[in-house]
Amino acid sequence: MLSRVAEHIYWLGRYMERAEDTARLIMATSGATLELMSVPGHQPVDWEQLLLIVGVLPNYNEHHHTYEEREIVHFLLASERNPCSIYNAMRMARENLRITRDAFPRETWSQINGLRRRVEHIPDFALYGSGRQDLLEGIIGSCLQMSGLLISTMSRDEAYQMFRLGQLLERADMTTRILDVQGAGVLGGDSDAELSMEHAVWTTVLRSLSGDQMYRKQVEPRVRGRQTLAFVLKDKQFPRAFYYCLNGVRDRLVKLGRAEAAQGILGELEKSLYLADLDTLAKQGLHEFLDGLQVQLGSLHEAVVDTYFRFRQEETPPAAPASQTQSQEQRA
Repeated sequence: MLSRVAEHIYWLGRYMERAEDTARLIMATSGATLELMSVPGHQPVDWEQLLLIVGVLPNYNEHHHTYEEREIVHFLLASERNPCSIYNAMRMARENLRITRDAFPRETWSQINGLRRRVEHIPDFALYGSGRQDLLEGIIGSCLQMSGLLISTMSRDEAYQMFRLGQLLERADMTTRILDVQGAGVLGGDSDAELSMEHAVWTTVLRSLSGDQMYRKQVEPRVRGRQTLAFVLKDKQFPRAFYYCLNGVRDRLVKLGRAEAAQGILGELEKSLYLADLDTLAKQGLHEFLDGLQVQLGSLHEAVVDTYFRFRQEETPPAAPASQTQSQEQRA
């Protein structure tokens, strides 16, 4: 497979995952508003956190002067000025698929066009209440439908492995960002108010990853910070757990081959996770630990780029859309 084709497929996987994860994040945060109302002395939902998680706070501040819920939701959902908005993620995913259509089942093209239409012209009522809920559920459902289409109909060739590699790296990155911003400051406490706040905050973390039901099934009915941290970072069966994503990345690198440098960095990431003392991190140092994981993920991405996408002399570099480079630099 030509390196320019591989790069477009890799970014298709990342953009599809980015759109789905951002939709989950907005939906979980919307639900947290009601969850926190039952907590004594609760603070309003901090919508600015979502901008930090997605990594677009400076970009938002260039165009807005307040952190109103509606403005932030619109910026994350539909803003053309936000390179990481769901609108732009779907636009870039469609462009990468257009260039590589021959590598994918025919139905994939109609599926992504339907997704694009969902976010192309969003009416005002879809930014509030049940309208927002319906829109986000539709986006998530369509993303899952496309993933299911590829899993059930696509040969496990290089194109499939590269798509999954991009998808899993994006998912691992989002998992650490959600933990860092939403959960790192709320761990421990003995009073009823502190325990209620811990339950509410970490339930939102789990819902941002669609993991609250699996947590309660595998760990315990009550959501606790320390146990949630272990589940999200180290669980071997939950598809959005950080360890599970790393394991999937390793499997893709082995199948694609020529990945000694990337596998070395991945090994260091796995070592960092294995040696992490979560009891200690729950008390102090979690933010720094998660920052370290994000730096290592960035190095892993660069190793993937060096291995598979650096253009050989006989190849012509792809003419990527202008906003793709900007978005890659912001989030990779």
